[in-house]
Amino acid sequence: MFRDTARYLIVVVLLLLALGAWLVISQGLVSLPTESVAGPSETSNPGVADGASHVVIVDVEGWYRRTSYERALATAVDFSLREDLFDGIPRVLGRWQSESGDWPMSPAVTEWYDDPEVAVTRAYSDDSGGRLFFSVIGSRGGKSFHLFEHTALTCYPGSGWRIADVGLESIEIGDSSVSVQRVITEKDQLRRITLYWYLWTDPEREPESGVLSVTLHADVVQSDEQTLANLKEFFRLLFPAVMPWRRFG
Repeated sequence: MFRDTARYLIVVVLLLLALGAWLVISQGLVSLPTESVAGPSETSNPGVADGASHVVIVDVEGWYRRTSYERALATAVDFSLREDLFDGIPRVLGRWQSESGDWPMSPAVTEWYDDPEVAVTRAYSDDSGGRLFFSVIGSRGGKSFHLFEHTALTCYPGSGWRIADVGLESIEIGDSSVSVQRVITEKDQLRRITLYWYLWTDPEREPESGVLSVTLHADVVQSDEQTLANLKEFFRLLFPAVMPWRRFG
């Protein structure tokens, strides 16, 4: 009788494990790799990727739908939504360095985004005089809807900028790539290129876990091509590897 009871318990445990695995798949959880994130075919800089111990989800759209451009990226930065997020972002990335303090965004941004948990901009420059700006606005819960309502495409015209071009920009990382939103604007004698995307540390993209709207922008000095090359280089320093993965369901 004892042996029959033991067999019965083993069968029950196996069934529960199978049910648990089915629930994971049905809920759309990601399949993460079991090997190092620094695979040579997916990595732009193996030396940098060695320290990329965090995985984030990025996409060109947010709450409304997951797109085919959704990617899992490796990074050395902990992008978990918190007030001191920028304390964990290096001030030196490759040839780019930030010597000035971080700038909180204007009161208007706080109003538009309903008092986000983080809203900070940091400037980086190189020895040749190149300059770019890295910005993050982050919220959780219902307030994160505002991240998708107020974008470069909607905000620049309100500040007197003309939209010159809009589209998706592909950034090659090793043998893979990731797409981000691209907006080119003009005002007086200035021409500016802005790249932006959305970032989650939770693969389920649950609003309560936090959502980040991440932006890179720079004014064109020599050419659009050179400016885009600088922005893409900086992106690859932050996210040196694309993770092999797929979303079930």
